[in-house]
Amino acid sequence: MKIHLITRVLFFLILSAFGFIALGVSLTLITVPPQSLVYVNGMLVGQTNQDGILRIKVESASKIKVENIGYLPSTFFYSPNSKSATLLVNLKPIAYLSLNSNPKGAKVVIDGEKEVITPATVEIASGQHSLDVSKNGYAPEHLTINVKPFSVSSKEFTLKKLGRVSIKSVPDHASVDLNDELVGVTPFSTILSRGTYILTVGATGYSKISTSLIVTENSTFISKWFRLKKLATISVSSSPSGARISMAGTTFTAPSTITVEIGKYSYTASQTYSYPATGELNISGNGKYTVKLKRIKGLVVFSSNPVGAAVKLDGKLVGQTQLSIQVPYGVHFVKMVGPDGKVWFGRVMIDQKVTTVYGDMVNTGMVLVSANPATGTIVHIGQVWTTVPATLSAGVGVYRVEVFNPDYPVITRYIKITGGRVSKLSFSLESKAKLFVLSKPLGATVFVDGKELGHTPLFDASVPVGDQLLTIEWQDGNVQKHFLFEKDKVYTLSFSDPHSVKITFLSFPDPVKLFIDGKDEGYTPCAIILSRGNHSYEVYNVMGMKIAEGELCTTAFSSKTYFFLSGR
Repeated sequence: MKIHLITRVLFFLILSAFGFIALGVSLTLITVPPQSLVYVNGMLVGQTNQDGILRIKVESASKIKVENIGYLPSTFFYSPNSKSATLLVNLKPIAYLSLNSNPKGAKVVIDGEKEVITPATVEIASGQHSLDVSKNGYAPEHLTINVKPFSVSSKEFTLKKLGRVSIKSVPDHASVDLNDELVGVTPFSTILSRGTYILTVGATGYSKISTSLIVTENSTFISKWFRLKKLATISVSSSPSGARISMAGTTFTAPSTITVEIGKYSYTASQTYSYPATGELNISGNGKYTVKLKRIKGLVVFSSNPVGAAVKLDGKLVGQTQLSIQVPYGVHFVKMVGPDGKVWFGRVMIDQKVTTVYGDMVNTGMVLVSANPATGTIVHIGQVWTTVPATLSAGVGVYRVEVFNPDYPVITRYIKITGGRVSKLSFSLESKAKLFVLSKPLGATVFVDGKELGHTPLFDASVPVGDQLLTIEWQDGNVQKHFLFEKDKVYTLSFSDPHSVKITFLSFPDPVKLFIDGKDEGYTPCAIILSRGNHSYEVYNVMGMKIAEGELCTTAFSSKTYFFLSGR
């Protein structure tokens, strides 16, 4: 009985499944416009009514097509499920688009999908469409067009011919820029639309070449070939140094380093106290090149008192007074040494045909003046005003020397000039501050910016103005602090050693027991490390009786101290 029941249930389930397949799923189609024909898998199954509604049965995945006169058909696939469904199909009105081009044979891609070759008339849906037009050798075009329903729209394209350009160079692999944008390397070819372009070709180690490239409508093939010139980095000097040189389209003062193309260059050069020069430099590669100019010379007559002095010109012995020689224009250093060892020296400007240089080693002496700082400092000696450093010749006698600088007080000294002798004057204009330093314990070493000034107590020490690092150093450590010292001010500073102190406690004749701040430190002799400050102590004999007590101030103790306790 059970077997029959199970068999009947299975039969019913199978029958139901086959019945579902046979009966299918109900699909309601709503079409716009109404009265559209409906095809399922290529077979006409009906027409939507005046309300655009049609109900059909779909048994499996099917291809459904809906069409109507004057509209583009709509085709889609539908897979039924166990539930009924409703689909809205909106047909688009038909429009016609007539396409043509000059020249013919252009490819037109409609909406990125449909492709035709002009001339062509295509059936498309009404509305807006994008068109991409292209033809080899012509500039591509892109546009949008709006097509009205149930009408024919026409569109004709006049294509602009492109210019084919070929660019080659020596060496190969040079960069090609069009309007400052890198587009490739040589050998290079491309197609360009009508217009004017700035073409630049260049390579590492070579000069760049720029030119205009004009592409006209219906342009013919354009071929460009460039030979790039190799670059050289050269150092150009002159003899004498400092000449003003013009070459390769630039002007510079020698010595100077410039980059130019390899080749021959004409130059012009000029320099004070030299004849102008012209010439040619053959630049074959990186290196050093020298432009020579002929110095103008003048006759220099050297005389001295006493006569017979040895004459050195720019460090080279040239003879004895009286002496006449040709000397190039410019500044020269002259030194005369008399028979008795007296000297005369100075810088002499030769800028005329005849110059007399007289060295009086009897009635004049030499003065060398320096100052710190030298910038902005001038010195007044006798009737002479000059900047420092200075080398002066002065008659024998006593002179008042004044040194001026707007940032410092005036300094006045006197100097005695002896014939044929060299006197030196050196001035320090730096403002100072006065410093007094005390310390606990005493004997600490004082440093200012690493320079040792002495030991505490330190009195009346001079320190430079400005932000300085002051260091106070004891045996067991140091204290550092920045101070801003101002000129002409006096600073009195006091420091205490913040570190600990080691105290060795002794007693005589008997050992005693020591308590520091209430702590049992044992019997003497004993060494204890204490912080600097006030401490209490108690002393007991061997019988346990207190024999002493008091206060102990370690602030001024040295880092290692002995302290005696009575044992009685």
